[in-house]
Amino acid sequence: MTAKTLLAASAFLLISSVLDAQWLSRMGAPLPLWADSALVQSGFWRSYDFSSRISPQLALADLDGDGLSDLAVSIVDRGGRRRGIAIVHQIDRSVHVLGAGQPVENGPDQLPITASWNVARLLGHRAGVLVVGWHTSALIVWNGHTYVWVPNTE
Repeated sequence: MTAKTLLAASAFLLISSVLDAQWLSRMGAPLPLWADSALVQSGFWRSYDFSSRISPQLALADLDGDGLSDLAVSIVDRGGRRRGIAIVHQIDRSVHVLGAGQPVENGPDQLPITASWNVARLLGHRAGVLVVGWHTSALIVWNGHTYVWVPNTE
């Protein structure tokens, strides 16, 4: 009995010392399993982090028009702490980084610090990401190939 206990304790210590700290911080995150596995498989966590580890902003909506809910979550890049949004498509598990050091087509490479975002319903069942700030108002929409920044003129 003592040898089994010692073996189990040493295995636990070995595993816990190898586990990535980012993985441990995400254990309580409210991500769907399909989105979490897509982020891990893409190598996302090497360059990015949640904007908040306690309560990351996230939204589920059909962002690519395929009829399935996709995930949008607030992120920052690890190098410069630039703000952005990661979108994971449920159908193919593709990960799209918008901002956080990566330029959005027709738009900036980071979300303004004063800006907030939420999903907005478009025509039909599709949705887009509405970004609103002091001097910024835009929709980020899927054009079938990539996400584009469309200034909101309203």
